[in-house]
Amino acid sequence: MYIAREFSPDLDQVRTSLVEDDAPAWDVETSYPLNARVVRGHRIYQSAIEDNLGLDPLLEDQSVLAARWVFDSFTNAFACFDGVLTNATVATEDPGAEVPWLDPGLGINPTSAPIIIEIDGLQGIDTLILFGVMANSARLICFDVVDTVLLDEETNLSGRQVSNWWEWFLEPFTGFSDKLVNLNLPGTTRRVLVALSGSAVTLGEVFLGDRLFVGKGMAQHTVGRSISGSRYSFNDYGALTLARGPTRVEMDYAVVAPKLLWDQVKPQLDRLSGTLVASIGAELRPSSIHFGILGPVQWAEDLPDEYEYSFTIMGVS
Repeated sequence: MYIAREFSPDLDQVRTSLVEDDAPAWDVETSYPLNARVVRGHRIYQSAIEDNLGLDPLLEDQSVLAARWVFDSFTNAFACFDGVLTNATVATEDPGAEVPWLDPGLGINPTSAPIIIEIDGLQGIDTLILFGVMANSARLICFDVVDTVLLDEETNLSGRQVSNWWEWFLEPFTGFSDKLVNLNLPGTTRRVLVALSGSAVTLGEVFLGDRLFVGKGMAQHTVGRSISGSRYSFNDYGALTLARGPTRVEMDYAVVAPKLLWDQVKPQLDRLSGTLVASIGAELRPSSIHFGILGPVQWAEDLPDEYEYSFTIMGVS
């Protein structure tokens, strides 16, 4: 069982095939009225004042009520980097046929692969997980610092891909997956490219990190639960109303580790507590792989040579 520590890429070193047209780009010489929306640093901000001139949204302190620009959300193209699974990047219905920065030698057709993402400036990364993927297939390419291809693989996510009628009847259905997991990125990877193919393609979150072995997972004591964000309440007129919200998943993992490993792992878990991580119970068991906040760690002191402990991953919806 592994915990993967998150690596947050510099978004200025990320390129995507999707156009950031959620709102006009912020212009230092433009005076913006109240409630005007702009894009700055791949994020959408809304003006909280009239005649908003020359104030950089990125420099506004979002923790104070007097902020002149209020952060709204990431742009659609970069929503898969915001740490919230339900804020997905959604492919356009009619994707453009040209992506100027895409190397044509890779043989990727932007029309059939409507979401293409390239992330540069990576270092010390061995784990890539795509969460909340809706696509037929995903192609992953890793490059080193001199652009040598280290890894180039395509994964079927739709359960079955066929090219003729005979395969339709004879090819086994392996099951749909909404995750792509690679725990063995080449150690010298500097840049990765992900191309998602299919129709109505969406991507919930791109997770990059380095994994930490934390012990042997005990499947019989590991449990998950779905928590609905929907709530019933009475409005001001006394009527019962339903406010619908997203459903998030929490997972309690049970793990056993030798004392020597526990002595190494426990300080790491303490440092990671309250941060976004990915948990990998089993690489080939998607239901055991989750993204969320590392919660409480509990352990018993009753075994002389090993520790049985548990921790909670609080899913982010």
